[in-house]
Amino acid sequence: MRVVKKKLLVSCFVVLLAFSALFSVHRHINSRRSIREQFYADVFHNIKKFSPIHPPKQRESVKLNGCDMGNAGINKGDSIKRTTFENLDRCYKLSKLQFQGLQTPHMGFLETIRKSFDYQPEASIHGDLFPQEEGFVTVGGGRFSLLSYTMIKTMRERGSTLPVEVVIPPQDELGEDHYCNEILPQLNARCVFFSDVLPKKLVKNWEFKRYQIKSVALLISSFKKIVFIDADDFPLKNLDDIFQSQVVKQNGLVLWPDLWRRVTAPVFYRIANVEVDLTRRVRNLGDDVSPPSRYVEPKKNLNLAEIPFHDFEGAIPDPTSESGQMVIDKVRHLKTLLLALYYNVYGPEWYYSLMSQGTAGEGDKETFASAAHVLGLPYYQVKTKLSFDGYFKDGFHGVALLQHDCVQDFELHEKAVDRVKADLANYKKYDADYDPETEFYGKLIKRDDKTDIDVMFAHASFHKFDPWQLYHEKIYLNSDGSQFRSFTNLGKIGNFDLELFNFRVLQSALCSSKVIQFAYLKDKFNTPKWTEVCQYVKDRVDFLTETHKKAVGLS
Repeated sequence: MRVVKKKLLVSCFVVLLAFSALFSVHRHINSRRSIREQFYADVFHNIKKFSPIHPPKQRESVKLNGCDMGNAGINKGDSIKRTTFENLDRCYKLSKLQFQGLQTPHMGFLETIRKSFDYQPEASIHGDLFPQEEGFVTVGGGRFSLLSYTMIKTMRERGSTLPVEVVIPPQDELGEDHYCNEILPQLNARCVFFSDVLPKKLVKNWEFKRYQIKSVALLISSFKKIVFIDADDFPLKNLDDIFQSQVVKQNGLVLWPDLWRRVTAPVFYRIANVEVDLTRRVRNLGDDVSPPSRYVEPKKNLNLAEIPFHDFEGAIPDPTSESGQMVIDKVRHLKTLLLALYYNVYGPEWYYSLMSQGTAGEGDKETFASAAHVLGLPYYQVKTKLSFDGYFKDGFHGVALLQHDCVQDFELHEKAVDRVKADLANYKKYDADYDPETEFYGKLIKRDDKTDIDVMFAHASFHKFDPWQLYHEKIYLNSDGSQFRSFTNLGKIGNFDLELFNFRVLQSALCSSKVIQFAYLKDKFNTPKWTEVCQYVKDRVDFLTETHKKAVGLS
């Protein structure tokens, strides 16, 4: 009897321990959620508190005082007149009232995140905000859930195994149960809803617009270190070790280049209280390695009408950024993400035009480099220019931006620094014929054998792998109904047939016996047109399969 009682007491004790442990876990989870919710409540409270004062804004389309604004390329022969201080300052004028209405709240928000959100890397707050270590983040919802599926399948095909979070904005939460609960877990991925992290009152009352979604997603993902990838951007290499690379360790933020020079208005720097020294040219386009004496004529005053504004000390370096992919250590760059969110919330009204002045791709893409720059935090933008894949049909049609390996690029840049140091006297000599296209891009950051470094991402934004759209717009079909390939330079991406792989993924996901119930396609599955869509996909798979060997140079 005593033995039975003893066993019973032991059993009860074990049960009590289990309940205690469970209670402790729930208490910890609730505590973490409470900390997270308070943190984000404070963030959005301060964004609203320091909103720009709203004097009327001038019409951006009006050309002021002989202003010449438009895209300015980064290739040899492209005009730089649009990028000079004088032109940029003419093109974006603010009244005194407008300037004060922007600068005062900007400085207030900046001061707040520097003080109130100045957490050290070892602070426990980071464990509560970002409890997981490393992973990939993308934005889903609506059409982007379908696109994110093909991106993740490509990622897994190329060898990356780290977990993935697909952030779903509030307006797209309904209808994604099948994708989130059944499909993504099979791929070591999961959905993250805004309401999982943010206070319910905030989610209910704040209007999260499309241009804000990315910057919010970066913040609310659970990883301390992330590779952010747009849903229509395809990682072509195994990225699991990227966080151990020197480029990430030294900088904490890695960005990739766009096609254009910066046209950020000088008044933005005055708003942000960032001094640009117009007496010191410190680079020539991407060349921040050669001494300025190599291309600045001695004993001659700098001509502000001839030098790109963003070559001067204190300005954000050329070229512009392309934000389809980013690597971010969120612990080191928490303030960067907070300031970038501020720029995106007030972007359409002010900051997008301040940073891009209506040029190509105006939107969130400049906010991340700008935020890090204003805060004085380190970041690295890949030097190797992006390239294209595409096809010729009445001219060239680009289908993907090819972005290069940031690890290899950084190693080349470091070697270039060492090469210049080792022969400094020669590199300091003035060269009247100096051209960054040949001297920097063609020599200093090129491999010794002049071969290209690897492509790391293919950002296939036009056209996206959306069979409904592709079918209805008759994309990749000749006038006689015959097909052609859109990716025509597979050697550039290691002979990976990205197009064939993704159409096979789409065929299996959307036109098989086990259809993934994407909310975006819910009303389309049962229409007569869907059979035609699946026939289009099948025909595409058949054609791409038949032409595969030739496309990769095997026949």
